[in-house]
Amino acid sequence: MLCWKTGKERIRPVKVKFITLGCKVNQYETQALEEEFESCGCQLTDGIADLYVINTCTVTSRADRKSREAVMRVKRQNPQARIAVCGCYAIEGEGLRTRLGVDYVITPQKKQYIADIVLNHSLREKDIWSLKIHKFFNQRAFVKIQDGCDNCCSFCKVPLARGPSCSRPRDYILDEIKQLSLRYKEIVLCGINLGLYGKDLSSRDTLPSLIDAITRIAPHTRIRLSSFEPAHLTQEIINIFSYPNMCPHLHLPFQSGDDAVLKGMNKKERVSFYEKIVSQLRAVDPFFAISCDIMVGFPCETDALFQNTVAFLRRIRPMRMHVFTFSPREGTTYSGMKIKNHAVVRRRNEYVRKMASEFGKEYRQKFLGRTLSVIAEERRDGYNRGYSENYLNVNFRGKTILGELYKVKIKTISRDALIGSAVAQ
Repeated sequence: MLCWKTGKERIRPVKVKFITLGCKVNQYETQALEEEFESCGCQLTDGIADLYVINTCTVTSRADRKSREAVMRVKRQNPQARIAVCGCYAIEGEGLRTRLGVDYVITPQKKQYIADIVLNHSLREKDIWSLKIHKFFNQRAFVKIQDGCDNCCSFCKVPLARGPSCSRPRDYILDEIKQLSLRYKEIVLCGINLGLYGKDLSSRDTLPSLIDAITRIAPHTRIRLSSFEPAHLTQEIINIFSYPNMCPHLHLPFQSGDDAVLKGMNKKERVSFYEKIVSQLRAVDPFFAISCDIMVGFPCETDALFQNTVAFLRRIRPMRMHVFTFSPREGTTYSGMKIKNHAVVRRRNEYVRKMASEFGKEYRQKFLGRTLSVIAEERRDGYNRGYSENYLNVNFRGKTILGELYKVKIKTISRDALIGSAVAQ
């Protein structure tokens, strides 16, 4: 057991606290690292720790700032603690050690060695897929099946941090899901660019064939795909949503609804392709849930081009939108660019957010009087709370066991959720 010597020479386990920013992949990796640190005799804590591991994000300048703030916050909590920075912001390298005063900076390419480095273990050769999980912190489990990205979007720094696409071996995935499906009613397949899964494996190891195998070994578990690049959404992948345990929901990072802006972003698809995909998904299920990313303030975005995005969004009416403002990222085409017209960009952001609220309410209203399947994830203020198969927040009354799946009759809607009651089963 790894121990820590106190001022009175007493020996106790090292207390470790993980702080996670960013995407589902980071959340999966934190879970895997927590399990590895525990296996080394460390004690996980939510309080004051001897060692803090901060799993960072660098997708935007705001993410960078949040990562730095997390470091400064833990330094105030315990100035004597050791701090390890990992995740995508760690590509800033040793400069983080001097600027922020952290003890370890571990890049994404070395994430599998974090415990060995921090705990002074001898390094033995292992790949990124040596990080695996046996449980998850939430009532829905995330499973990482892919890492890295081969796309070269002109605004995106993530490929610089994560490297080229790398697919997790099929057997690793199936073994992990087989075990997790005994405990979790929903598994979310995640990656940096899911649509690239299998491109570096054999011709038989495609995403559709993997999902077909998953639905066979876990027939009573809901399977959800996380964010998915539209360019990789083939008809074969769309067809998998006809499987009964596939969740009818996709998050699509459209970024823009204007062809000129998409070209400036170095995205290969165009708006007509986006609309075709939306139609194909809604042909599978007319209530198919489509959420998306929209960026405002891209360097070439004029008022006219922004209005094209507005018109596109009004045509497809996503049920949820993540709206954010362009920020120049180091190492990309727009590195060092100064943002102009902050007030204009801010108004565009606010306008799209109001549209998101409008479309969200419109979509939720379609389910009044209907019955949805909801996992009870937490209890708060007298309600069970969880997500439906189409990724709607649902608050419902009734006696439940957390983690179990319930049929819920929807009675009304609130500002951001559906309200209902569990149906007797």
